[in-house]
Amino acid sequence: MRESVSTSPAWCRLYSVPLVLQATVSIAWFCGESSPCSHDERRRFPMERSNTRGQSTGPSNSLVQIMRRYPLFFFFLIVLGLTWLYELIVYGILHLPEFSIGRAFILGPTLAAFIMTSVTEGRTGVLRLLRRYVLWRVGIPWYLFVLLGIPALVLLGFFVLPRAVAAFRAPAPAFVLSYFQWYIVIFFGVSLFEEPGWRGFALPRLQQRSGPLVGTLLLGVLWAFWHLPLLLFVPGYDRAGTGFVGIMIPFVGLIIGTVALAVIITWVFNNARGSLLLVMLLHTSYDTALVTVLPKLFPSLPATPLINFLVNLNIAFVVVALLIIATTRGRLSYQRYLRETALPAPGTDQVQKPGTAGTAL
Repeated sequence: MRESVSTSPAWCRLYSVPLVLQATVSIAWFCGESSPCSHDERRRFPMERSNTRGQSTGPSNSLVQIMRRYPLFFFFLIVLGLTWLYELIVYGILHLPEFSIGRAFILGPTLAAFIMTSVTEGRTGVLRLLRRYVLWRVGIPWYLFVLLGIPALVLLGFFVLPRAVAAFRAPAPAFVLSYFQWYIVIFFGVSLFEEPGWRGFALPRLQQRSGPLVGTLLLGVLWAFWHLPLLLFVPGYDRAGTGFVGIMIPFVGLIIGTVALAVIITWVFNNARGSLLLVMLLHTSYDTALVTVLPKLFPSLPATPLINFLVNLNIAFVVVALLIIATTRGRLSYQRYLRETALPAPGTDQVQKPGTAGTAL
């Protein structure tokens, strides 16, 4: 690991940036969520706003009531706060390799999702969340887009990089096997633990609270910042260099690219009735293409700051995200999601249609 990074005052100032941002965002959510919820909010998330007044409770019950009242605040507090602290200790202080116990940070989004779902909706909500893992009846075109379209977009985005055409090499027969091996590893080692948090818990509430576009943009930015400690502590992660400029240039590209990817995922999520399976496959296709296409098909592409920025940004995804925003007028097919997902009856957490994957959360 970079010894100078963990002892430099400049690093301390750099690492304080995400902490301040986390505190700012958390306070904003804390204040914003205190406004009275609509009737639709009470129908979709019935336990989150109930039993917060008129009761005399002990300290533990009081904390549960606060967590129910501010679910997004506590979700991101768990995900960002605990993940950053864990990575600071494992990578920044202990200097362990990336693929070690440090990878346990990937559990953060799923852990937070199940904690907050249990607190806000109880056992019924947890079971409903689990059902969405296996919601697979979403239409063949969506599988084609997720499994073939996403890797094609990654490849297309790389072709517009400077010197990419000259650096391109036709894939060897072993490339397909390598791709599928990485696909399995990333699905069970990354997507399976990230998406239940980002899209299983946070996205439905963010869409409802802030609208599909604004909610997705917020999620995309926070999702990108969740990766920041890895750029700080793990050499070469997401093509990060050394020093402030070497880290921040790829990170800015990562923010833009992650937000664009988040827009595409939200659009797919809303059209697929909130299927976690499909967004897990999409996430896996994206990450697998990144770790296989660039080193295997563009082996001589130089790692300049500009190319590192553009790799993380991936212009093809930015263009597609803008087209989705324009064609859906910023709604990202959210009305279809509302129309096709089951709603609990008002004031209860009973699912009206057990076969519709319980996307009411």
